[in-house]
Amino acid sequence: MSSGAPAPAGSVSKVECLASVNGKGEGTISLFRHLAPLTVNAVLRSLPFDSRVSLQPAMVCLFTQLRVGVEKPRTQFTRGDVAFLPSGGLICVFLGDARSDRPLNPIGKVEKGMESFDAIRPGDVVSLKAVPA
Repeated sequence: MSSGAPAPAGSVSKVECLASVNGKGEGTISLFRHLAPLTVNAVLRSLPFDSRVSLQPAMVCLFTQLRVGVEKPRTQFTRGDVAFLPSGGLICVFLGDARSDRPLNPIGKVEKGMESFDAIRPGDVVSLKAVPA
């Protein structure tokens, strides 16, 4: 089935996802397998899903049913970073530079539509789905 041609650079690691914020717009999130391969693959297997959001200082959190351990954890993040909190099963989108008390698995970055995440309010629903390659 394979043509034997190499895949375009970056296509193996980077997977684009579309995040639709109920009534507030859309954003593009790129997930990068090299950041936390087990976590990113678990997220991709769970797509598409809808999640009610939780607002925390400097981040928006999406509830998931995922159970993944700590993988290449970090505690320092910048605006637009996307990470997974293993202890809560949350996908977190950082709205500003932040330091976390708990380690998170870095999984990606918001590429477009950061203003949609800035507009999120408690109770909003975000739909996340993979963009076909």
